[in-house]
Order: sequence, then C-alpha cells, then structure tokens
Amino acid sequence: MNPRITTPVALLSLAVAAPLILAGCTAKAGESGAIAVTSTNDGCDLDSTEAQTGDVNFKVTNNGSKVTEFYVYGNNNRVLGEVENIGPGLSGNLTVEITDPGTYAVACKPGMVGTGIRKEVEVTGDQKAKEEVPADVNAAKTRYLDYVRGQVNGLSAQAQIFVDHVKAGELEQAKAMFGQVRTFYERIEPVAESFPDLDPAIDMRWDDTEGGTQPFTGFHRVERYLWPPQPAEVGEGPGQIAPADAADAKAQDNKAALDKVADELLANVNNLKTEVDKPDFNFETRQFVQGPQALIDEIAATKVGGEEDRYSHTDLWDFAANVDGAETLIAEMQPMISAKDQPLMDKITAQFADVRTAINQYRDGDGYVTYTQVTEEQRKDLSNKIDALSASLSQVPGLVLG
Repeated sequence: MNPRITTPVALLSLAVAAPLILAGCTAKAGESGAIAVTSTNDGCDLDSTEAQTGDVNFKVTNNGSKVTEFYVYGNNNRVLGEVENIGPGLSGNLTVEITDPGTYAVACKPGMVGTGIRKEVEVTGDQKAKEEVPADVNAAKTRYLDYVRGQVNGLSAQAQIFVDHVKAGELEQAKAMFGQVRTFYERIEPVAESFPDLDPAIDMRWDDTEGGTQPFTGFHRVERYLWPPQPAEVGEGPGQIAPADAADAKAQDNKAALDKVADELLANVNNLKTEVDKPDFNFETRQFVQGPQALIDEIAATKVGGEEDRYSHTDLWDFAANVDGAETLIAEMQPMISAKDQPLMDKITAQFADVRTAINQYRDGDGYVTYTQVTEEQRKDLSNKIDALSASLSQVPGLVLG
C-alpha cells in the first residue's frame, strides 16, 4: 500500500461530484496554467486556491528533504488524482478533470505517511460534460472489474480463515497463509487505494501511525503479532523495525488486543467487498490505465528495500502479486497498445517475463524464500528490472487514451 491515513470528517462538508481524471507524473517545468504546489517537510503551499471546471493542473515541487506525494480528493473522500514518489528537489505534474463546481480537498504527504497536510481548492464555473473515454477502454475496464470483484471475494474468504486461525491461537497456521491471503489484496491495490479509509485500515504500516499516536490496524499489525520483533531486527535502517515500533509491540501485542484487531481487519475487508460488489461501483479511468505502472512502482518505491513485510519478510509474495495484477491490466489493454505501438507491447511483454523470472528464482515450494535470503546485490538487480519495466509502462496511459 501507499502509506496513508485519512480523516474523513475533514471532508464531510465538501461539495463535490464525481469527476473523470486523467493524471500524469513527469517533471516538466514552467507549465502554464498550473497551480503551483510547494511541498516541504511541514508545509503544503498553493499559489492559488481557485480553479475553473474542466482540466485543473497542478505542478508539485518538493522543496523538502523527504519524498512527498500530492492528492486530490472527491466525494466521500475518494482519491481522484495523485502524483507519488516526488523526491527532494524534483517536481511532478497532475491534471484532474473536474466536471462540477465545488470545494475540493488536496493534500501533500511529506514522507508519504500520515494524513498529509490538507488544503482546499474552490472550483467555480459551469458544470462540464465528461470527456469521452474510448469505447474499447471502457469495455476493458468492465472486464477488469470482474477480475477485481473475484480477487476481493477471494480476499474475503481467505481473510475469514486467517482471522479464525489468529483468534484460535493457531499461529503457525496463520503464519503459513499470511503471504497467500495478502496476494488477493496486492493484486488490486490501485482500485483498493481509491478507498482512502479502508485501504490504510487494511494495509497500513507502523510508519503511518505517526509514532504510535494513531491506531495500528490491519494485516501488518497482525503480522507483528505473529512475528514479534527480535532485537537483531530493531534499528533505523531500511527494512528494520524502528525502536518505537518494537517497544509498542512489546507493550500492546497481546491476545486480547489482537483478537480485536483481527476482527476489525475482517470487517474492513468485508466492507471493501460490499463496496466493490455494488452494481454501480466504478473507478477512475486513470486508475485503470495507470494501474500497471502503479503496481510495479509499488515494488520499486516502497517494497524492494524490505520495509513492507518487515516482521515476516514475506515480501516476495507481495512482489509476485503486484506483478500478477499489472500483467492482468496490461492483458486487458494489449489490443489497444499493439494497435498503436507493437514494438512497445513486445518490449513490455519481454520485460514482464524478465521480472517474473527474477522473482521465480526465489520460489520455495508453493511460496517464496524469506526476503532476508535475497542479497543486496540481488535486490539491486531486481530493482533495475522493475525500473526498466516501469519506464515502458509509463507510456501506456497516453497511448490507450490518445
């Protein structure tokens, strides 16, 4: 997951509608007509908080020392557009098509954790008609939604078994299926992340608790209980368990507390299933066309260092699931890509095979070896292959929507 915690109350008074969004993430400077956003370690300054209906452009510059993100929120706190992983000194662009006037929330997230620093943008003007999305893209989205619902159904069923094991004290059985149950979630993360309350509740990390001042819930809280932090694992380095995290585990992780956390996890998973199963459920076209790159970037930006599953070291399960999800999305868009750029489609196919081969070398029975067995050199090689694939996938949105 991309770390995030939201405060739904902050958005209840916002008058918003359901816009269609097209987003990009590049580092072009001097783009005219864009709202300039300056993100620092403790600030999120906009040179204007007013915009007109239609395409609303943001140019986000990171003047802080931490990697940052920028989000635009719509009705019911849904994420309408985001630009992620903006390093210090770099910038990213985001274009959001807002069809209805109203007050919209935006947020910078220095360090990519917590609720972010929220601001509001007033959008005025006439209501606009949504831009037409190509029919073949809409058809592919519809097919992909069937896949998403299937994965969420599997997640719900497996989560029930997982939680039953935890509550029954069958911890070895729960540990054995931890990677497997998370696979369903990791395959559909771009859609799951459109629920900014459920996503963190299900998949947050300790880093999202703001030093333990926010409740630590979801899969990774249960993971910490199943694999209690060991002294040799505690430290401030990448993939290590922060001292405050380890201290919190020692004080808070007991059977009674984890039974409650497990129940909440299952409830949130089933809430996600309820939302996705609704006949009128839809998700933004941006999430669909940018989904393959988003899933691959999840590995490169926030997982290859071993921080995702820092207690269990089951990271390779997540990597494989992200690749599964990205390949499924590309399969739906393959005819559109091939029709416009067959060499690119061939390159993407070869790069997926390269990444898959790199991950499969760590297979162990029905699962994968612990990530601690993957050396720094091997992690770097895997990261390079993922970066190369991400660069190719970045061309997909413009191609299929162009």
